[in-house]
Amino acid sequence: MLLRAKWSDMRRHSFDPTRRSEQGARGSSPAASVPGSDRRRFAWFHNKRPVFQFVGLFAVLMGVFYALTFIPVLNKKALPGLQKANAAVSTAILNFFGEAATADKTIISSPRYSINIAHGCDAIEPAALFVAAVLAFPASFRSKLPALFAGTFLLLTINLIRIVSLFYTGIYWPAAFETMHVDVWQPAFIVLSLFFWTLWAVWATRPKPRPANVAA
Repeated sequence: MLLRAKWSDMRRHSFDPTRRSEQGARGSSPAASVPGSDRRRFAWFHNKRPVFQFVGLFAVLMGVFYALTFIPVLNKKALPGLQKANAAVSTAILNFFGEAATADKTIISSPRYSINIAHGCDAIEPAALFVAAVLAFPASFRSKLPALFAGTFLLLTINLIRIVSLFYTGIYWPAAFETMHVDVWQPAFIVLSLFFWTLWAVWATRPKPRPANVAA
């Protein structure tokens, strides 16, 4: 009798799929929907993982760049050397237009105006922004290599145009010099960096043409 009673209790508390389905048909508790929401949340993070990886790697690369600028060899040798090179090339361009300018380290002088190429006027930060975005983007390094050279070269070349334009702004419209320097050219370089990166990213992710089937 004791065994029969225990067996009846076990059958009464055992799993009954019919009863479970009837309970589910009446309505599920909020806790029952948690696993489903967790799965959707995991799927969302899984689908967005390349975006998070890009943003994280981009932030790390920019952090490395700004950390490198504090190294004395770069801060006192390489960066001033780049500023001197900008001054020398810009002076040559101004002399081509008959400006009779001279370069003394980072200072460009002429009988009509003078300008100093300071840190931030060398296009190194927009170039670093572009390089970091290209390196962080999920594409093959083979497609990144020409972009790194071409994009950096374009930004450095446009910076020479900026220096020359600011020089002539100081001559013909000195009241607008700070506006052109801070409010126009600095945002323009950020936009140009993002624009060049977008062009390259579209090119790098373009669908490759399939080889045509040659009939036998």
